[in-house]
Amino acid sequence: MGVMGDGEFLQGVTALWTAAHYQIPALFIISNNRSNYNDEIHQAAMAKERGRPPQNRWVGQQIDKPAPDLAALARAQGVDAEGPVKNVPDLMAAIERGLAAVDAGKLYLIDAHVALGYTKKIVTRGH
Repeated sequence: MGVMGDGEFLQGVTALWTAAHYQIPALFIISNNRSNYNDEIHQAAMAKERGRPPQNRWVGQQIDKPAPDLAALARAQGVDAEGPVKNVPDLMAAIERGLAAVDAGKLYLIDAHVALGYTKKIVTRGH
């Protein structure tokens, strides 16, 4: 099982073709916040440092309007995929389907939509 952000996924989506070509069973869960969010935070910090408006941090970082169909991109590489999944019960059911696909020797991708930002738990830990 691999879990990655949507920005990382989009930078290497064709690696799925390689996995499909060599029939490597795997489950991929894409944590899709429609942004390179870590870079947004960096852009805001740099904007403040340089006396520029931090409100523009999203420019060139958000992956939205239109949001790419990540499941369709995966299917285009020969991978079974579903999404967007937008709530926990649907995600749990999707994971079960994904694990069944892996048990059957297949690749499976889940596009899991998540909220933009960090949780308080992550922020208070200083990450």
